[in-house]
Amino acid sequence: MSANNKLKNKLSWAIGIGFFLCALSTAGAATKLKVTNVRGADIYKEAMVGQPLTTFPLNAILDAEAKKEGEFWKVTFIFKGVKTSGYVHEYMVTEVSESEVEGGAAAPAGPVKTQDQLAAEIQVKLDESREMIQQHKDLAKAVENLRSLVAKVFCLGDLQKQKQKACDIYLWTGYAFAKQGDDAAAVKEFRNMFEVDYRTAQDAAERTSESSAVQLINIAEKLYNGVFEGYTLQIETDPKGAIIKIDGQTIGLSPSGHTTINPRISLEIEKEGYRPIKVVVPLKETRTVLSYPLESLGRTVQISSYPPGANVFLDGRDTGKVTDCEIPLVSHGPHTLKMKKEYYADWEEEFTVPEGNDPFSKSALLTVKDYAPARSWGGQDKKFYVVPKALALDKSGNFYVADESNVRLRKFNPEGLLQKSWGSYGQQFKPIKIPSGIAIDSKGNFYVTDKRSCNITKFDKNGQSMKKWGKLGAKEGELNGPLGIAVDRNNNVLVVDAGNSRVVKYSSEGELKKIWGKPGYGQGQFNLPTGLAVSKNNDVIVVDQGRIQKFTTEGVFIDSFGKLGSEEGEIRRPSGICLDGDDYIYLADTGNDRVQKFALDGRFICQWGGSGVAVNPLTAPIAVAVNEKGSVFVLEGNTGRIQEFKKPSK
Repeated sequence: MSANNKLKNKLSWAIGIGFFLCALSTAGAATKLKVTNVRGADIYKEAMVGQPLTTFPLNAILDAEAKKEGEFWKVTFIFKGVKTSGYVHEYMVTEVSESEVEGGAAAPAGPVKTQDQLAAEIQVKLDESREMIQQHKDLAKAVENLRSLVAKVFCLGDLQKQKQKACDIYLWTGYAFAKQGDDAAAVKEFRNMFEVDYRTAQDAAERTSESSAVQLINIAEKLYNGVFEGYTLQIETDPKGAIIKIDGQTIGLSPSGHTTINPRISLEIEKEGYRPIKVVVPLKETRTVLSYPLESLGRTVQISSYPPGANVFLDGRDTGKVTDCEIPLVSHGPHTLKMKKEYYADWEEEFTVPEGNDPFSKSALLTVKDYAPARSWGGQDKKFYVVPKALALDKSGNFYVADESNVRLRKFNPEGLLQKSWGSYGQQFKPIKIPSGIAIDSKGNFYVTDKRSCNITKFDKNGQSMKKWGKLGAKEGELNGPLGIAVDRNNNVLVVDAGNSRVVKYSSEGELKKIWGKPGYGQGQFNLPTGLAVSKNNDVIVVDQGRIQKFTTEGVFIDSFGKLGSEEGEIRRPSGICLDGDDYIYLADTGNDRVQKFALDGRFICQWGGSGVAVNPLTAPIAVAVNEKGSVFVLEGNTGRIQEFKKPSK
């Protein structure tokens, strides 16, 4: 085989499968083609791939099976006695009509170009394309122009010129692809350059100053020599299990390995709940580890409750989890969290998950909503009291009851046994005319209001009288029918001055510190107030005949809730009020024969009771107290009975 044909074979191999895509489809009417290339027309089994099947001389007539697409015609001919099909480049032939074939006349082929003219034409097109690429202008058009020159190189009689021009065409086509960011296509073009002629390609590569192409040319040369195994990648993410895509193709889940011959890849990382990553990665080393911490679109929310065991709902959806638990990847922003547990009130709160990656915590303090009677003592058959008025518990669980009997105050141990010797067998309490309220400070001292004498008496924990202050009147230091009494966190004493429709605040020694309120129905006004309690942060909760109001320790109005009535959250002739250790409000709703429980913000929690003298119903409850274990003790005014209520047990 001649050197010229060897070059053509190398060129044919280098064009490869790219030109195959330009092959003709088999649809359409038959067409006659006439060979116009003076050196004849080579016919290939595929679009310029491999050695030519045969060569037809100048003016030969060929049958084309289909319309032309791209740069090739599909033709049929008899080869070695067998009808065969193949491909011929459009530059080698021209289309003629049936009449021209039958008449022996051919369509004018135009002037035949000389070798110098053909070389000049190729060079002009090559220079135009090179300028476009250097200016980064219309790169796709430049590639199209360069591809059209490949077949024309065949017609150059000078083998060295063929090599040089062909290498230049592939070199600048590779540049164009490199500038477009298509490294894979660029490497293929550069490799075609080495397939044409290795020495000529090396010379062209040595003259290369395009930094974006140098590495790609080196890869192409190694591929040609069979010494390049590609780039080995190890792609890792934190957390693991992300979908990895390279150049649009999914390769697996992280951590994942991959090998590519492309020196630059388009990498995509996707994982539910995390911000996707899409980057172009240039590869410099043959072995590369790429590690990416994923940015969460949410945070793990750690949810706990006391007591635990509550079902967790997020944004109205049952998560299927039970406290204490974690919910992963809760999106940043506002959410609604709800917890449900048997015997407890539903807990619900709106919250916002802030930006960040560390776990975010939410906790709930659940409150009992279902109470069952546990025990009772006193009552009509064992009546310890004449007209009981108030109930209090100390830190040890002892009970103290104020009564209009001759004894006035009685103490019971946690088992409900009467402590007869307390207060010198009742002698210390004789000066009290009508006791109406009891409060105990942090030191165990007692404060008792006297509705008739309009004063307050302070006793020590043994029931010995210590101090007394107050008298009938409406001026400062005077009281009119004091009822409920409470002690705040600083041992200040607060009293409901019912007859004057106000609250009076004293020191533990009886020094007047603050007065607020007046008769009325507005904010900070009272309609026959009866009881009060103090929260953990010293807010003062006051109940009157139709509502509950909340004040600061200095008497500044905060909020109010409730109204006169018998529905949930409504009240009628209330008496005692207390708060538990979690600031839930318990109200002796006397006129409705029930106890009601509220959150500190006024949200209704539950109620229980009803008329009757059996264990479960309540009759005119006048006082309520809660111990550290959450048991609720209710004193009934008409029966003299104390009942204990607890969360039902399974």
